Amino acid sequence: MMLRPPLLTRLRDWPERLDALLRAHACTPFTWGRHDCCTFAADAVRAVTGVDVMGSLRGQYSTAAGARRLTSELGGLNAAVTRLLGTPIAQAAATVGDVLLLTQDARELLAVCNGTAAIAPGRTGLQAIAAPQVLAAWRIA
Repeated sequence: MMLRPPLLTRLRDWPERLDALLRAHACTPFTWGRHDCCTFAADAVRAVTGVDVMGSLRGQYSTAAGARRLTSELGGLNAAVTRLLGTPIAQAAATVGDVLLLTQDARELLAVCNGTAAIAPGRTGLQAIAAPQVLAAWRIA
Protein backbone atom coordinates (compact mmCIF):
# COMPACT_ATOMS: atom_id res chain seq x y z
CA MET A 1 0.00 0.00 0.00
CA MET A 2 1.75 3.14 -1.19
CA LEU A 3 0.86 6.36 0.54
CA ARG A 4 2.17 9.77 -0.37
CA PRO A 5 2.03 12.81 1.94
CA PRO A 6 -0.31 15.50 0.66
CA LEU A 7 0.65 19.16 0.51
CA LEU A 8 -0.65 20.59 3.76
CA THR A 9 -1.34 24.24 4.56
CA ARG A 10 -2.70 25.49 7.86
CA LEU A 11 -6.09 27.09 7.52
CA ARG A 12 -6.41 30.69 8.65
CA ASP A 13 -8.75 29.70 11.52
CA TRP A 14 -6.83 26.54 12.51
CA PRO A 15 -6.46 27.48 16.20
CA GLU A 16 -10.23 27.76 16.60
CA ARG A 17 -10.81 24.57 14.61
CA LEU A 18 -8.27 22.62 16.68
CA ASP A 19 -9.74 23.97 19.91
CA ALA A 20 -13.23 22.92 18.75
CA LEU A 21 -11.94 19.40 18.06
CA LEU A 22 -10.35 19.16 21.49
CA ARG A 23 -13.53 20.38 23.17
CA ALA A 24 -15.72 18.02 21.13
CA HIS A 25 -13.62 14.99 22.11
CA ALA A 26 -12.73 15.96 25.68
CA CYS A 27 -14.95 13.20 27.09
CA THR A 28 -15.03 10.81 24.12
CA PRO A 29 -13.86 7.37 25.25
CA PHE A 30 -11.14 5.51 23.39
CA THR A 31 -12.58 3.31 20.63
CA TRP A 32 -10.41 1.39 18.16
CA GLY A 33 -10.82 2.70 14.63
CA ARG A 34 -13.11 5.57 15.65
CA HIS A 35 -11.36 7.50 18.43
CA ASP A 36 -7.91 6.04 18.97
CA CYS A 37 -4.52 7.72 18.77
CA CYS A 38 -4.30 7.41 14.97
CA THR A 39 -7.79 8.64 14.16
CA PHE A 40 -7.44 11.47 16.70
CA ALA A 41 -4.12 12.63 15.22
CA ALA A 42 -5.65 12.49 11.72
CA ASP A 43 -8.70 14.41 12.96
CA ALA A 44 -6.37 17.07 14.37
CA VAL A 45 -4.53 17.33 11.05
CA ARG A 46 -7.92 17.72 9.31
CA ALA A 47 -8.92 20.45 11.80
CA VAL A 48 -5.67 22.33 11.15
CA THR A 49 -5.48 21.83 7.36
CA GLY A 50 -8.86 20.62 6.09
CA VAL A 51 -7.19 17.48 4.68
CA ASP A 52 -8.01 13.97 5.92
CA VAL A 53 -4.58 12.35 5.73
CA MET A 54 -5.98 9.04 6.98
CA GLY A 55 -8.42 8.86 4.04
CA SER A 56 -8.97 5.30 2.88
CA LEU A 57 -7.30 3.89 6.00
CA ARG A 58 -10.36 4.88 8.02
CA GLY A 59 -12.62 1.94 8.68
CA GLN A 60 -9.84 -0.59 8.04
CA TYR A 61 -9.76 -1.77 11.67
CA SER A 62 -11.98 -1.87 14.75
CA THR A 63 -9.84 -3.83 17.22
CA ALA A 64 -6.35 -3.66 18.69
CA ALA A 65 -5.36 -6.67 16.58
CA GLY A 66 -6.68 -4.99 13.43
CA ALA A 67 -4.76 -1.81 14.25
CA ARG A 68 -1.56 -3.81 14.77
CA ARG A 69 -2.09 -5.66 11.48
CA LEU A 70 -2.62 -2.44 9.50
CA THR A 71 0.30 -0.70 11.21
CA SER A 72 2.52 -3.69 10.47
CA GLU A 73 1.46 -3.67 6.80
CA LEU A 74 2.53 -0.01 6.67
CA GLY A 75 5.96 -0.74 8.17
CA GLY A 76 5.22 0.34 11.76
CA LEU A 77 3.68 3.45 13.27
CA ASN A 78 6.64 5.74 12.58
CA ALA A 79 6.86 4.66 8.93
CA ALA A 80 3.10 4.92 8.45
CA VAL A 81 2.95 8.47 9.82
CA THR A 82 5.99 9.48 7.77
CA ARG A 83 4.20 8.21 4.65
CA LEU A 84 1.15 10.30 5.57
CA LEU A 85 2.84 13.46 6.87
CA GLY A 86 6.32 13.53 5.34
CA THR A 87 9.75 13.73 6.91
CA PRO A 88 9.82 14.07 10.71
CA ILE A 89 11.13 17.26 12.29
CA ALA A 90 13.38 17.75 15.30
CA GLN A 91 11.36 16.88 18.38
CA ALA A 92 12.26 20.15 20.09
CA ALA A 93 10.81 22.06 17.12
CA ALA A 94 7.28 20.67 17.57
CA THR A 95 4.65 23.35 18.15
CA VAL A 96 0.91 23.48 18.72
CA GLY A 97 -0.96 21.29 16.25
CA ASP A 98 2.02 19.12 15.28
CA VAL A 99 1.80 15.32 15.57
CA LEU A 100 3.99 13.44 18.03
CA LEU A 101 4.94 9.78 18.30
CA LEU A 102 5.33 8.94 21.98
CA THR A 103 6.18 5.99 24.11
CA GLN A 104 4.03 5.49 27.19
CA ASP A 105 3.79 2.38 29.35
CA ALA A 106 6.03 0.49 26.88
CA ARG A 107 3.77 1.19 23.89
CA GLU A 108 3.86 3.68 21.04
CA LEU A 109 1.04 6.14 20.48
CA LEU A 110 0.30 9.27 18.52
CA ALA A 111 -0.59 12.55 20.17
CA VAL A 112 -1.04 16.19 19.24
CA CYS A 113 1.28 18.86 20.62
CA ASN A 114 -0.50 21.61 22.53
CA GLY A 115 2.67 23.51 23.40
CA THR A 116 3.09 22.33 26.98
CA ALA A 117 1.95 18.72 26.79
CA ALA A 118 0.83 16.04 24.36
CA ILE A 119 -2.90 15.36 23.96
CA ALA A 120 -4.10 11.83 23.18
CA PRO A 121 -7.25 9.78 23.60
CA GLY A 122 -7.54 8.00 26.92
CA ARG A 123 -9.97 5.47 28.30
CA THR A 124 -12.58 8.08 29.24
CA GLY A 125 -11.59 11.05 27.10
CA LEU A 126 -8.65 13.13 26.02
CA GLN A 127 -5.64 13.15 28.32
CA ALA A 128 -2.76 15.57 28.63
CA ILE A 129 0.60 13.83 28.84
CA ALA A 130 3.10 16.12 30.53
CA ALA A 131 6.80 15.58 29.75
CA PRO A 132 6.13 12.86 27.18
CA GLN A 133 8.87 10.61 25.83
CA VAL A 134 8.80 11.79 22.21
CA LEU A 135 10.19 9.39 19.62
CA ALA A 136 9.36 11.51 16.54
CA ALA A 137 7.47 14.64 15.53
CA TRP A 138 5.87 15.88 12.31
CA ARG A 139 5.17 19.49 11.36
CA ILE A 140 1.64 20.08 10.20
CA ALA A 141 1.99 22.64 7.42
